[in-house]
Amino acid sequence: MHADTFLPIRTERLTLRAHRVGDLEPLLEYESLPEVARYLPYHPWTRETGREHPAKRVLCLGLDTPARSLGLVVEHEGRVIGDVLLWVTDEAGAKGEMGWAFRPDVAGQGFATEAAAAVLEVGFARYGLHRVIAQMDARNTASARVAERLGMQLEAQPRQDYWSKGEWTDSLVYAALASDRPRDVVDAIVVSAVVLEDADGHVLTVRKRGTDSFMHPGGKPEPGETPAQCAVREVEEELGLVLDPERLDLVAVHRTAAANEAGMALVASVFRHPHLTDRSRPSVVPAAEIEEVRWVDVSRPLPQDSAPLLSLLVAGADSR
Repeated sequence: MHADTFLPIRTERLTLRAHRVGDLEPLLEYESLPEVARYLPYHPWTRETGREHPAKRVLCLGLDTPARSLGLVVEHEGRVIGDVLLWVTDEAGAKGEMGWAFRPDVAGQGFATEAAAAVLEVGFARYGLHRVIAQMDARNTASARVAERLGMQLEAQPRQDYWSKGEWTDSLVYAALASDRPRDVVDAIVVSAVVLEDADGHVLTVRKRGTDSFMHPGGKPEPGETPAQCAVREVEEELGLVLDPERLDLVAVHRTAAANEAGMALVASVFRHPHLTDRSRPSVVPAAEIEEVRWVDVSRPLPQDSAPLLSLLVAGADSR
């Protein structure tokens, strides 16, 4: 499955999209700055040396492509503010590494953390990575803070192991494991959600006991549980439906506002499953904490009590 089946990724404030050849100018604006390249494994771009980078990055369309990497441009309100790269580091495709670079004039606003969190989640949820690392110059305190906010653990600090721009430097090695979850990403709650459609394209929604919003069935992963395992378990517990894991398709990873936790964000791995597509509005019996179920015709305006994630997914339905 290639990146174009789930891109662009939209978080609360950002759009992450594939690189284009025409991205040289906006990337050059910050990649040419000495303060950006200071701790990175390359020198500041010039107009000549920079030309090769967009040409290579347009090929970074997914970990399952020949490039074995996913390179994304980060936009805020239509302006390119940075880029994030995730790539495979082993033959089996179980381990990866990631890096990022952002404009200095957007520092301190959490954009790097927000973008990197979305890409890290794609690595675990879409590509099934077991482990992702981020390596950096030990003097790069800004990137170290991003890694820590992502929930990555500092595993090593090799002394003077990297020759960079005329000197030996110490390194920091941060790592995240799929089994580390469930975990909060900065200020966000991590969940899995499942889109269940009937034969007419209506979407099944649920309302949890004690709440007012209708949403997709799903919930928070248990310790050591993958997003897909969580999705299957939650649907069975909440609705008594036993899903075939092999038919579970990851739609995207979305960041939006949480429906029932005021002031909190939500990072949701959203799956689709064809379990109910052979019938029109089949009867589904709520269980566990679910008090009410409702089929929604997504071709019409959503009810006002729809959760933010449901609204976000329906708004992007035409691009699926």
